[in-house]
Amino acid sequence: MTDWQYLDFEDVFEDVTRHFVKIATNDYKTEGRYAIVDQSQQFIAGYTDLDLPEQIEQSQFIVFGDHTRVFKFIDFKFFIGADGVKVLQPKIESDTKYLYHLLNSLVIDNNGYSRHFKFLKRHQILVPPLAEQKRIAAILDKADEIRRKREQAIAKLDALAQSIFVEMFGDAATNPKKWPCIKLSELIKTGPQNGLYKPSNDYGSGTFILRIDAFYDGVVTKIDNLKRVRLSENEISLFGLNKEDIVINRVNSLDYLGKSALIPQLKEPTVFESNMMRFAVDVNRLEPLYLVTFLQSKFIKNQILSCAKNAVNQSSINQQDVKGFLVNLPPLSLQKNFVKRKQAIEKLKYENIAALTKQTQLFASLQHQAFTGNL
Repeated sequence: MTDWQYLDFEDVFEDVTRHFVKIATNDYKTEGRYAIVDQSQQFIAGYTDLDLPEQIEQSQFIVFGDHTRVFKFIDFKFFIGADGVKVLQPKIESDTKYLYHLLNSLVIDNNGYSRHFKFLKRHQILVPPLAEQKRIAAILDKADEIRRKREQAIAKLDALAQSIFVEMFGDAATNPKKWPCIKLSELIKTGPQNGLYKPSNDYGSGTFILRIDAFYDGVVTKIDNLKRVRLSENEISLFGLNKEDIVINRVNSLDYLGKSALIPQLKEPTVFESNMMRFAVDVNRLEPLYLVTFLQSKFIKNQILSCAKNAVNQSSINQQDVKGFLVNLPPLSLQKNFVKRKQAIEKLKYENIAALTKQTQLFASLQHQAFTGNL
């Protein structure tokens, strides 16, 4: 590694955001001539039919989410989202894909929904010879491709579950099958109850505390990766989660507000944090897994947006809002039929998630080897 060198961030990258046209979220289209890239987790956030102004001749860029810390490698003409997007291009002779992988490997301080570019700029960038950059990028690309294919398989299973839901119950918003529409308050057995406020420090021992990053498509996963906090017996009793409880994210950005999940059988006591609320439903009238799937519909999302209270960096909903959600209530026997079908899909999905976890660990290992000169 004698010919590898560390350079300051600003000696390697130029911020060229000023050369790109920003599109407000309200103006995103589902189809169009050009893609819109923003700071969200979605690679393509939307589309536009606006004429593309002349852009920089460079054909490859790295997009950084200033709030989200998400990196995206872009090799096509595009517009950017209006908020929190930084577009970077190399100032030195280099392989842009190598630099993208390197940036993705950095640990950037999490300052909530604040801006993070200032933290990114503090990092030094490891720059090997160009031929070595290309070799590393090719290896990491191949490993990343395997991960992406697994993610696509999981996404298709998610789409299948939603397709079955619409086939059985119709669109939640238009309710073409004329199911009774009942306030959630009439179907709740316990709660809603707000969660426990605790610092996010991980003590390494104690009780698991559930956070939103353990949610995946309406189900709580990654339980073993949760942080642990030190709690009294009374706190564990008051805030402990039970099988088939439903938790809803009550404070976050609008993208995550109202995100819900069903609690599985837990091996250890687990509590839920203050940004969430939880409740249990009357299982004689409502299947919890049916409800969680229903809560993911655009119908509920619109209800959430209509009652959301907006602050500077986040929005919120309260217990009365959740109780007021209108729920389409088909016969319990039909709900149970749906649950059986979705559980079969969930089994396949868990198998794919387990495989994805292993592939992600392998990818992280390859990243470490690559950026320590051992690949």
